[in-house]
Amino acid sequence: MFWQLTLREISAILDGVSARLIREHNDRAWMVWHTEALSRQKKLPKLQTLLAGQKQRRQQTVEEQIRIAMQWTAAVQRKR
Repeated sequence: MFWQLTLREISAILDGVSARLIREHNDRAWMVWHTEALSRQKKLPKLQTLLAGQKQRRQQTVEEQIRIAMQWTAAVQRKR
């Protein structure tokens, strides 16, 4: 497959791999830093305060959904 790719495609793949490696390194550094910081605490914070995306969202009412749909439709029509 490598020989069927253009130089631009290969460059894009390598850029993506490089970005992934940097992101993974930063994720591990974040984890190590927080592990050490938490080990120094006398009282640990509650786990829920450390977790991302665990908040319960309020369900939208039908009126809110209709209002948002109308705003989105008006915004799309303005761009035309």
